[in-house]
Amino acid sequence: MSQYELQPQTRSWLRWEWRAALITIVGGFVIAAAYLGYMTYRAAHAPQPITAEQQARVNAQASLALCTAALERAKAFGIVPNYGKLASPGLRTTGVKGRYDCLAATSVAAYTLAADLVCRDLRDQRCVALYSVTQQDGTVLYQRHS
Repeated sequence: MSQYELQPQTRSWLRWEWRAALITIVGGFVIAAAYLGYMTYRAAHAPQPITAEQQARVNAQASLALCTAALERAKAFGIVPNYGKLASPGLRTTGVKGRYDCLAATSVAAYTLAADLVCRDLRDQRCVALYSVTQQDGTVLYQRHS
């Protein structure tokens, strides 16, 4: 028996140790690849910050939706004629939190519609509560009792 010949027990131990080393190396590469894949996916699907232009567009759409809902409520109550239209697409804030003024007009009169935003879903009619309707000369046509 030569000096470098290994006993069968030592051979099986070295074979097991070699397999364990391969499993560790291959497993490490698989875990590293999975981690890099996840980070790439996460970076690609991360929410993008909203630009000022996009925010302005969203605000304009929301104010138009709120004013349209307030005008529709005023028409439903019979305060503003059915041919009344929004005079401006924007709204004005008031001193009361959640209350906004919108301008509506017909060919004869102009109206200021004050509406309370009760919830955030402007598609739901219950989210916009009409507070008051005032004519251009200051005559109050409607005011909700609190």
